Amino acid sequence: MVFVVKKDSFGNHLATVMKKNKYIIQVYTAFVTSSHLYVKGRVLKDKSPISFVNQGPISSLFNTILRMNSRELPNIDIHCIFGDRTFEVVTDYEGYFEIFHNISEFSNLPNSIRIESIVKGEDIRFDQPLRMYLYDVPFGIISDIDDTILVSGVRSFFKLRLFFNTIFINPFRRKPITHAAEAYHHLLNRFEGESPIVYVSNSPWNIFDYLQAFLEHNVFPVGEVILRDMGTQLLKSRDITEYNKYLEIEKVLIALDSTKFTLIGDTGEKDFDIYLAIHSKYPERISRIILHNAGNSKKIEEIKNYILNSDDEFVTIVDDYKELII
Repeated sequence: MVFVVKKDSFGNHLATVMKKNKYIIQVYTAFVTSSHLYVKGRVLKDKSPISFVNQGPISSLFNTILRMNSRELPNIDIHCIFGDRTFEVVTDYEGYFEIFHNISEFSNLPNSIRIESIVKGEDIRFDQPLRMYLYDVPFGIISDIDDTILVSGVRSFFKLRLFFNTIFINPFRRKPITHAAEAYHHLLNRFEGESPIVYVSNSPWNIFDYLQAFLEHNVFPVGEVILRDMGTQLLKSRDITEYNKYLEIEKVLIALDSTKFTLIGDTGEKDFDIYLAIHSKYPERISRIILHNAGNSKKIEEIKNYILNSDDEFVTIVDDYKELII
């Protein structure tokens, strides 16, 4: 923000108002552990949508257009000052920047990171708070969003219900999966300290504010929200270990290297395959896989066959999250 002093024709002070910057640095993920710093964000032309509880479908549609018609800025130099160390990063062709750095040799870790840049002549400087995970915690949750905690319609015909919900329904009116928030709090509260929770989804970063509003409105545990970009890489056929969700979960496991995680997803699409691949590579780090029954009889049969033929009892399908509240 820039403060502008308004005066009348005689030079008398009338008011001090805030003039919005034309460009913004939007930070999505910002946390520090005893071993790693992870910051991810994007430089955009500011067209911030505003959602409110009574917002109708036309206003929601307008907000969706704003979110999807983002104007990202590539090749922008950004200085990220963390204590006495400065990280120099440059935005990629979609405006993203990322720091994932080993800081195990650092001491006196600050609880914020200073972000500075000159974007198209605008001087942008601010302190970004960091969520701190500096102590060993035994338990954490990594969770999907669509059809795991949010009724999405991702498996509807040509995903039409998913598109309708996201485009025309504001985040405060979206339906959460029944008892999900209560179950998540119950799982996290079994242990002392701040157990981390990370929401990892295939939704695009463009709807980050939308999902944040949904999570806060429905009182889900506060944590990180990690989404994906919508570049041309989505058109490529990839091995399961190249999926964005797999790669982001792997970063979380590296950063929080003393924590065992429960992975929560649904039976709808790729969650089981991705989680199983993660467990195969990091068997000592995954304590449990919980899958919410979201339909897809073929995938459910596959999962049940795996459970029957496995000596491990770490995979569970739940029809209602009340089953987890004991």
